[in-house]
Amino acid sequence: MARRFNLEVVERDTKKKANVWRREGYIPAEVYGPGLEKNRHVAIPFGEFESLLDHVSETTIIEIDIEGKEKITTFLKTIQRHKVSDKPIHGDFYVPSEGHVMTLHIPFEVEGTPIGVERDGGVLDVLVHDIPVEILPSDVIEKIVVDISDLEINDHIFAKDIKDKLPESAHYLLEDDELLVTITKPGVSIEELEAEAEAEEELLEPEVIEESSEEETEE
Repeated sequence: MARRFNLEVVERDTKKKANVWRREGYIPAEVYGPGLEKNRHVAIPFGEFESLLDHVSETTIIEIDIEGKEKITTFLKTIQRHKVSDKPIHGDFYVPSEGHVMTLHIPFEVEGTPIGVERDGGVLDVLVHDIPVEILPSDVIEKIVVDISDLEINDHIFAKDIKDKLPESAHYLLEDDELLVTITKPGVSIEELEAEAEAEEELLEPEVIEESSEEETEE
C-alpha cells in the first residue's frame, strides 16, 4: 500500500508573479491531470515543501488541502530547481482519473545478504533502483522489495521474476529479460554477464519446426 502525506496549501493568484510568491516564502505549484476539470494554481510554504521532499516519492499519495475548502488526491510529478542553488522553485502535482492506469516509477529495493557474497566472496550488483509501471491509482504500492538472501554466484533476478510483487492491475514497462540484480565472481563485468544471460535465453527458446507446404510423395 502506498504511503500518504497531507499537505496544506493556499490558492495562488496568478496575477502575482511567481518570483513575488517565492520572496514571500512560498513555492508556486500546479495541480493538474485528467481527474480535474480545471487546473488549480496553489502556493506551498517553503518549509512545508522541503519537508514534503524529505518524506515522499513518486508513489506517495499526497492529499492536498486548499485552505480547508477543497481536498485533492495527487501524486508529485515534477520538481523544478534553481540552476545555481538547486533549491526547489516550482512543483507539479498530478491528479489521475479514477479507474484509468497511470505511469510511474516504483522504488526497487533488495534485502538480505546473498549466500554468494557472504560465503563465496561474490559481488552484488543492483542494476535498477526503480521500476517503471502502468498501474491503477488505487493499487499503487510504496515500493518493491526482493529478498536476495538465497542468491549464489551466477544467480540473477530478471524483470519477469518480480511479477508476483506487483498488484494485479500493474504492468511493468521493461522487457521480461531485463537484468535487475546479479551475483558475480570478482572481476566479471556486467557486459560479460548480460551476454551470458542472453545466450542462456536463446538456449531456452523452443525450436520452431516448419511444416512443408508440399506433400511428400513415395517413390
